This record gives sequence, C-alpha cells and structure tokens, in this order.
Amino acid sequence: MVKILTDRDVEALVSVDELLSAVSEAFRALSLGEVLMPPRSRIGVSGAGDILLMPCLAPSLKVFSLKIVSVYPGNLEKGLPTTNAVVVAVDPENGIPRLVAEARALTGLRTAAATALSVKHLARSDSKNLGIIGCGYQARWQLLITSQVMRPQRVYAFDMYRDRAEKFAEEMGGRIGGKVELCYTPEELVKSCDIIITATTSKTPVVRKEWVRPGTHISAIGAYTPEMAEIDPSLLASSKVVVDSLAAAKEEAGEIIQAVKAGLMRWEDVYAEIGEIIAGRKPGRLSWEEVTVFKTVGTAAQDAAVASILLSKASDK
Repeated sequence: MVKILTDRDVEALVSVDELLSAVSEAFRALSLGEVLMPPRSRIGVSGAGDILLMPCLAPSLKVFSLKIVSVYPGNLEKGLPTTNAVVVAVDPENGIPRLVAEARALTGLRTAAATALSVKHLARSDSKNLGIIGCGYQARWQLLITSQVMRPQRVYAFDMYRDRAEKFAEEMGGRIGGKVELCYTPEELVKSCDIIITATTSKTPVVRKEWVRPGTHISAIGAYTPEMAEIDPSLLASSKVVVDSLAAAKEEAGEIIQAVKAGLMRWEDVYAEIGEIIAGRKPGRLSWEEVTVFKTVGTAAQDAAVASILLSKASDK
C-alpha cells in the first residue's frame, strides 16, 4: 500500500539531526560515485515557469526517489506558492512504490540542510551574524535549520518586497526566539554579516564583491538556470567556490557559468564538491580571511536523503 504524506506529515517526521545526517551521507555518496543520478530534466512552460524531473538511486540510503517540482515566479503575484513539488519513493529491492509525499517542505528541508552543512564545513567558527536575502518560503527553512548549526547572535533580512520581509521578520523572530532585523538594501545586509544566504530568483547579482568582508561565507541557493545569478562573478572568481555537484553546476549554476564565459575563472577553479569535504578528501576552510561561496543548484540525492527518512518512519508505523 502506498502511503500518502502531506507537507505537515513531512515536517513532523523529519528531525534536524536525522536531516543533516542523511543529507551529509547523500553528498558523500554522490561525490564518491555511489549514487545513480541522471541529469535533472527541465521543461520550460513559456511565460509561466519551469517543471523539473529529478530521479535518484541511492543504495546507501536504500531508496529510489523521483521528485517532480515546479517553479513559477509569477505565482507570487497571484497569491500562490512559487514552488510546488511531490516525491515518489520506491523500494529499490523490489521496485515497489512505497510512498508519495508532498515535497514543498521536503525541498525546503533538504536545501536548508545543504546550507547548514556548508556552514559547518566552510564558515568561520566565530561567525555571529546571519543574513538572508530573499524572504520567501525557502528562506524560512534556511533560517530554521542553519540557526541550529551556528546559533546566530543577530539575524538580518532583506527582500525587494518590503511587506514580505516584514512578515518574514515577524514570523521567524517568534520561531527562533530572537529578533530578525530588516535591512533596506542588500549592501547594508552584506556589510553586516559573517554568513549570507541568498534565496532569490534574480538574474542580476544581489551580492557584490566590494561589499563582502574577509572571512565571509556565502550560500547561494536561488539561481538554478544559466540565466540566473545572485553572486557577482568577480566575487566568485576571487573566492573559494564549493558546489553540490560539479556536473549539475556546469549545466545550471548561472553565476559560475557566467563567470567562466566572461573569462574570470575556469571550471578547474571550483575548489570542491561539498561531498568531497564531508568525505575528508579535501579540507574545508583553510584560513580566517578567505571568502567561501557554496553554490547549490539542488540535487536529487538530497531528495533521496529525506525520502529515506520518510520511508524508515513510514515503515515504523
């Protein structure tokens, strides 16, 4: 019998510790070639958005998963969610579908886990101030999960829609038990923070090189097409750049693609995949002064990680 899980079920079933452990294993296995993950298929719906198909077989997590996700930026103006998704989880031992889960929360959780792991391995241990650019649905998960890893003293937020930023600050201040301070410009936020998360669909950089202090860590999670770019290409070229998947980045990481095309850097200049650092094949941060950038476009291996948790919990019931 196939179990059906809602986003609320997913939130209730997945703990932070389980999440970080499973996603860490997914990244490790991905970088060591232990998962089968075909390239993500993207179908553009003219004038509306994108529909993505993301399959993955993860033997160490004992799951095959397929996520169908849509990203429709114009939904914001219609009062609808920008991102919607479902995941199908299949038992790889017998090929039987075991569950179908709404995946909006799942996507939020696994993407936030990627940022949290990048903070763990790349940010300075004395980082105190956390900033988030883009205050949509994903930003909520980013703050909730990342704050479990770094325990920020101050949190800053910026969104081009002021009312959305205000709503985010009010809601999340209560959820993290501390004040979320709003900034009037991205520059103000960047100059105030040790760790910066960008969660936008911008096609022009929202973080400029001249704003960034030495020792800053940036997690860029929003851009997922060659046309999108949240980070100044010149900043990327002068930073230690880590990706979730190099193969996926070459197809979808707009900031890096644009920096390479401009002759500012080469693909060989990408320092590592996060899984290589997790596996101990490469060190993370090497100095207090270096600027680190984690660029994630999202991988099906991360979806499989959360699906594996859900499968184990569903089996327990």
